[in-house]
Amino acid sequence: MKIELYLVPEDKEGKLLKNFLNRNNLPFNEIITNDINILRKVVQGFPVSKISLLRIRYSSSIHVIQGFDPFALKDLLEHIKKYKPRVEKDF
Repeated sequence: MKIELYLVPEDKEGKLLKNFLNRNNLPFNEIITNDINILRKVVQGFPVSKISLLRIRYSSSIHVIQGFDPFALKDLLEHIKKYKPRVEKDF
């Protein structure tokens, strides 16, 4: 499992995402961007505005969390607790 944080510098939700990852000791790769085209490529669509994204690469799929979504983040923690995937630290 690989976790990537696409952090928009002025986005408050991005700071919340980063604090969540650090608080739960989840290793992640941080990409600071203000480019809407990069965010669109990650989402594979059209985000409404510049919002920080969290991309989680599982062995069989990729999930993207847009902004600080407590329910999706809780599901992520439950998945890690239940299946104990190897979270890669180096990219």
